Amino acid sequence: MITTVIVAHFIRGQTAEILVFLCSLVCAGRTFAAEDYKLRFPMAGNLGGEIGAALNQPGWYGSTAITAVKIDKVTGSDGQPLVSFETKTITANPSTGAPLPVAVHYTSQVTMDLRQTQTQASLVMGYLTEPRYAGGRLIATFTLPYMLRQERDVRLTGLVPVAAGPSPLVNGLIQTNLNSSYEAGLAARATDASGVVQGWGDAELAGSWVYRQAGTLLTAGLTLALPTGKYSPSVITPNIGFGNFYTLRTGLAMSYNATPDWRLGAKVSLGFNTRNKDTDVRSGNFGGVDLAALYQTSFGSVGPHLLYVQQYQSDSVDKFGKFNDTSAGALFTALIKPLDASISVSYMKTITAANALAGSFFRVRVSKAF
Repeated sequence: MITTVIVAHFIRGQTAEILVFLCSLVCAGRTFAAEDYKLRFPMAGNLGGEIGAALNQPGWYGSTAITAVKIDKVTGSDGQPLVSFETKTITANPSTGAPLPVAVHYTSQVTMDLRQTQTQASLVMGYLTEPRYAGGRLIATFTLPYMLRQERDVRLTGLVPVAAGPSPLVNGLIQTNLNSSYEAGLAARATDASGVVQGWGDAELAGSWVYRQAGTLLTAGLTLALPTGKYSPSVITPNIGFGNFYTLRTGLAMSYNATPDWRLGAKVSLGFNTRNKDTDVRSGNFGGVDLAALYQTSFGSVGPHLLYVQQYQSDSVDKFGKFNDTSAGALFTALIKPLDASISVSYMKTITAANALAGSFFRVRVSKAF
């Protein structure tokens, strides 16, 4: 959108718009590709160690989790680092602001290089009922996450675009300004998008029905994510919260003893988003599938873990495409008998991704009944 009359200022504004399209993950004012190229879904895996060391004692329990994330890129629809192509038209003289006799246009191509590390602590409080309902017990939980540190480094690169139009004189005037200001504008916006933040994340309320029969465990539940996280829709800086909207996740999980040594688990999830009240954008709904196999050893259970997450619905304002992620990793779970607690360790690495943040996710969780 051309609103400025000084080309240097215009280029800086144009670069900001490129950054919005490239990196809505740092520009919450306009949100595309699954609310900042991410979803309210635990990318470290949604099928936890409870398939091998589930709490079974009625009453209160607590859980503490530390999640470390390392993001190495944000991908476009082709799975490669995100690239933006934008065509702009300039109609005002850069010196006087008067209308140009002929319009000048140019097409820019900008590649984004993003590196991000973050460490988050989550506190979970829950209650498992003693009475049984339809043969199973009910669990209610509250999760409160805190971002200990999130550090982001953004770099934008691209050749200076070439001004084109019917007048060589006007073209040269615009090209001179592009040559002197374009790359500096990219660097300035990348600096604005980088930074270090910390604070509260989006809290979650959950309720589940848990049924046990011999070696089989069946769980069905609902999770409501709340917009409590540190979030600003008006600035180009890293956000901890996802935005001013709600997400409802449904889940159905089952695990069973396939052999005396092997336990298999699977979980399917569906997520439904409301409209972001600040941006008037509704992130598309999504689904996820977790698969895990645990081999029982003398020190605990360990095995592979697979995760697939896909938006099945486009965002209400769809500029790039649907979020997609396939990850693989490992899961370890064990009982800590001296503490009468359970520990779960999981690691996931992005294998393929589209319109998504890609990287590695490591989580350690300790749970104990009181």
